[in-house]
Amino acid sequence: MVDSVKNYGIAGVNANVELGKQGRNIVGSDSSQISFQDKDGNASVIAVAAGTDATHGVSKQQLENATNKRVQSIVETVTYNGGSQYLFTVKANTTILSTTIEKTSGNWTGYNITTDITVGDTVDNSRLYSVGFTPDSSQQQDETNYTYTSSETLKAYVTQGGASAGTASVTVWYSGTIE
Repeated sequence: MVDSVKNYGIAGVNANVELGKQGRNIVGSDSSQISFQDKDGNASVIAVAAGTDATHGVSKQQLENATNKRVQSIVETVTYNGGSQYLFTVKANTTILSTTIEKTSGNWTGYNITTDITVGDTVDNSRLYSVGFTPDSSQQQDETNYTYTSSETLKAYVTQGGASAGTASVTVWYSGTIE
């Protein structure tokens, strides 16, 4: 027997489509984006086929293959009283994409307005991170996109100020070669 479909003169569907009774939902938004949700509104896992056009989404495997050894990060820990702390050395033609600083210990005891962390090189000690470290914030990021034309040593410059305890992690995202 052939199942018949009746559309009762309906020209389209709603912005949100439920896939089966109490099934997953395709949810449309006002910004031309869609999300996939379970029946309770939580994000739902979907499978994405390999993209074949510049406007297609890509699978995780495609993304990893495309960025393999192109975009990497390094994380170093700095201390409240460390002064000038070596992070790593970049080779020529390495681009620093962004630098993130996040406090890693509970409190920066006694910090004050002069307590700060910058990240840079010997020419400019705040070239890669200059937004100002605030121990009360969980994470701060500076997107620099700076390309080094020759090898350079990168350091975190910690100004202790009134701090008597505290550590922070410095994450540097880069494309290129470091040592």
